[in-house]
Amino acid sequence: LYNISTLNDTEDKLMKFILGGPGTGKTQHILKLSSENGIPILCESQARKERLLEKAMNYGYMIPIPIVFSEVKDTDKTVYIDDIEKLLSHMFSCKVEAITINTVTQDDVIKLD
Repeated sequence: LYNISTLNDTEDKLMKFILGGPGTGKTQHILKLSSENGIPILCESQARKERLLEKAMNYGYMIPIPIVFSEVKDTDKTVYIDDIEKLLSHMFSCKVEAITINTVTQDDVIKLD
């Protein structure tokens, strides 16, 4: 239903995966990507939207206004997602225990320690 991918100016790319434990900089990394590429972040709530804007400001990043899931109207929009577990749980009103993804190359995985 949603085009959740990353794009550059001329070509489609596989979705990137930013992996790391709490406090490793995943949110800062996706805020930086959003700032550099002009791609908004899709989030689960207005409160999360406000936290992302505040964090971006604290890091000195100018980002597009994050999009709250319930406000999505353009299903062709390209977005980034910070904290997929929270978003999925909110979308389906349940706790998501596992997900599957298509195989990706090492170039599509950014591991933060």
